[in-house]
Amino acid sequence: MTQITNLLKRTFKDRRTSLVIYAAGLAAYSVFILAIWPSIKNAQLQQLWQSYPPALKKAFGANIDLAAFDGFFTLEYFGQLWPLILIAFSVGFASASLGGEIEKGTMELLLSQPVRRRSVVLGKYLFFLLALAALIIATLIPVVLGAPIAGGRVGITGVAALGLQAFLFFAAVGSYSIFSAALFSTRSRAIFASVAVAIISYALDILAKLNNFVSNFHFLSLFYYYDPFRYLHSASYAWGDLTVLTAISLFSLTAAVLWFNHRDIAC
Repeated sequence: MTQITNLLKRTFKDRRTSLVIYAAGLAAYSVFILAIWPSIKNAQLQQLWQSYPPALKKAFGANIDLAAFDGFFTLEYFGQLWPLILIAFSVGFASASLGGEIEKGTMELLLSQPVRRRSVVLGKYLFFLLALAALIIATLIPVVLGAPIAGGRVGITGVAALGLQAFLFFAAVGSYSIFSAALFSTRSRAIFASVAVAIISYALDILAKLNNFVSNFHFLSLFYYYDPFRYLHSASYAWGDLTVLTAISLFSLTAAVLWFNHRDIAC
């Protein structure tokens, strides 16, 4: 436990600046969406949304009420840009935490100390989870505090539900990225593999919404288990989906620990 704590302190020292920048950027964009909401909330947004091609609505959320505060926030932020930012963070951090240190040669120096390999993986992963939680909180606090000021309505239970779903979703992304970083000796290969999984998963999600045959395989997409409007709007938990995300994280983390524990760092 002491080894993991020391690794947490070291990682925080190395990553605190980038973490603060990420958190500030996410919070700032939440404030930006809040700022533009009063000027457009009375516009006929729902009618405009209904005028869009059916295929487009189906791909990006046919059931979203764009005229509602939570629907607008989902379509403008939580449904598209937010996942992109946090997936980039998850993949980037994971690739740097193992693959990046191996590539720079600092991993050999770290392992020359009296520290277990599994402690290295667990310490890096624990910091990732704490950082992820901080970024999600930084995003959602402005929404909770600013919604009444901007004339929007959002429930605390809905925000909490969205926070839980988002945490488990991006934790799954970070987990398989950690495993990818444990597999490869260079950061670029780890990033490529992790991003490839995300892109294929996203493409499958879109195609499954448009094609009946592909929809049979929709469950293979990680985005199948990400539905921000449902959680934010009605605080309706899909416990089966959350269980799948948790299982992906546990399986990927276990695989990362086992693989990294026996791999040759020099290769």
